[in-house]
Amino acid sequence: MAVGVRVRTLLIGAVSALVIGGGLPAAAVAAPASEAAAPPWSAAKLPSGDTVLTGSVRPDAHTTWTAGFRLGEDGQEIAFRPVVFAHDDRSSGPWTEMTTAPGATGRINALAATSARDAWLVGDADFEGDPVMTQHWDGHVWRLKPAPMPANSLSGGLLGVDAVAANDVWAAGWAQVVDRRIPDPDGGPTQIVDHQEGLVEHWDGRAWHRVALPKQYANWGLNAISASGPKDVWAVGSGYGDDDRPVVLHYDGRSWTALPTPPYGGLYGEFNDVVAKGPHDVWAVGRTLLDENDRGHALIMHWNGKAWTRLDRPADAGPLTGAAPTRDGIVAVGNTVDRESGYALKVAGTRATSLGFPATTDGTAYSPWKVSTSGRAVDVSGAFNITGQQFPQPMLLSTRL
Repeated sequence: MAVGVRVRTLLIGAVSALVIGGGLPAAAVAAPASEAAAPPWSAAKLPSGDTVLTGSVRPDAHTTWTAGFRLGEDGQEIAFRPVVFAHDDRSSGPWTEMTTAPGATGRINALAATSARDAWLVGDADFEGDPVMTQHWDGHVWRLKPAPMPANSLSGGLLGVDAVAANDVWAAGWAQVVDRRIPDPDGGPTQIVDHQEGLVEHWDGRAWHRVALPKQYANWGLNAISASGPKDVWAVGSGYGDDDRPVVLHYDGRSWTALPTPPYGGLYGEFNDVVAKGPHDVWAVGRTLLDENDRGHALIMHWNGKAWTRLDRPADAGPLTGAAPTRDGIVAVGNTVDRESGYALKVAGTRATSLGFPATTDGTAYSPWKVSTSGRAVDVSGAFNITGQQFPQPMLLSTRL
């Protein structure tokens, strides 16, 4: 199996799939006519650049950061460089690009912050045997902090991060691990037999440590992690191949355990994001495939401390890729079943209602990836494309609940 095939197809591949559509005006963005009652959306005036944004956070009352990666050509391959933009919300001035850690390369897949003096960026391991070079913000500069990979790993990365405190940070992802190498007796390429496994790392204030996890399937990975406190941490993902089913792990302050597969209502299913509001109030979103030809429908599930409940979804709601907490539930973002438009939902109780996310028009497509909230403020990160350009442009849309 190629490096990270299943994980990258769903997540990083889905980020690449943001590269569709046309130009985005850096001003007010109208909701479709059918959503006239929905709150208006506005687009951040970000620096231009061939960039995908994979998350955002508000580290204090007046600051917003958004991060991702810039794309460029390196010979015959696509190269990635980490990008972080910052804005003082008290000003109408431009966003500025922060200087990331010296020597930092590759993608930023997720970010988290406990304050404007303590924040994290996580991404991928660039080469065989390398650690994941996370970045930590101390209030002045970003510094590289290596997170160990499993022995004999070919590749891997961290796709989600959540910070409980400065000495209690969790990150989740995947690793491709070599089981054995079989030399070709005729001198050809060595055959590699490998598997993929979920990965959770913990920062204790001094270093990252890889933690032991219950094995789920022959091949599986984690896509997101969320903590309501030091004794309530949740990680979600999926199995691959014949075991393409949602994975849910929980940490109770002592050890990680696996929960039974929730009733996801399809042939296959996966969780792409999780929001832990407490041990008895956890939300997970992703996609479920109804048949072999299905490209995916939205999957929204809630844990009440005893069992999972699957919520109804709009008929055209495709895979959900991001979720964030609200006072009475969550907001979630994804793409329609036909992949032609993005959408955003507010979920409260058992009801999911549209937030009137801007619809695709002639020459413009809005492609959300992740969503964050702070009070009533909602920020959706992703990308859009200008017709005729090879690479995407950064997109950060905001509204209020």
